Amino acid sequence: MGTELRPRVFLDANVLFSASLSGSVWDAIWSVADTGGYELVSSPFALVEARENLRRKRSEALGELSERLHSVRLVPEAEPEAWMAKLLPEKDRPILAAAVAAGCRFLLTGDTRHFGELMEWDDLPVRVLTPARFIRTFRP
Repeated sequence: MGTELRPRVFLDANVLFSASLSGSVWDAIWSVADTGGYELVSSPFALVEARENLRRKRSEALGELSERLHSVRLVPEAEPEAWMAKLLPEKDRPILAAAVAAGCRFLLTGDTRHFGELMEWDDLPVRVLTPARFIRTFRP
């Protein structure tokens, strides 16, 4: 049948959180995904963290998170691989592991403190980017 797979884009918890607060970058990312440019995915681990943070900080945005999730497919958790321990703190490894295991081309995160150095690497199995950089450079 020969259907070409859309690139998968993994969304970190902070991306789900921020997208729930709306904004033009988020609207652009979701708009391209909704028209078939790429597939948005995340993990239960990231979703739980996003929901907990929204409940604690911006509970009025939980409804927007639910709306955004209509366009996001949850992928299974994955066991972090040994090489990930050298790159990230333990709490962030499940995000990278899920993105790699799901075959994602991109991992979007606003966590430049922990993932920032990885944004400069081009030899990882997934390209780590901020959402703003992703939407400026990705052309479906």
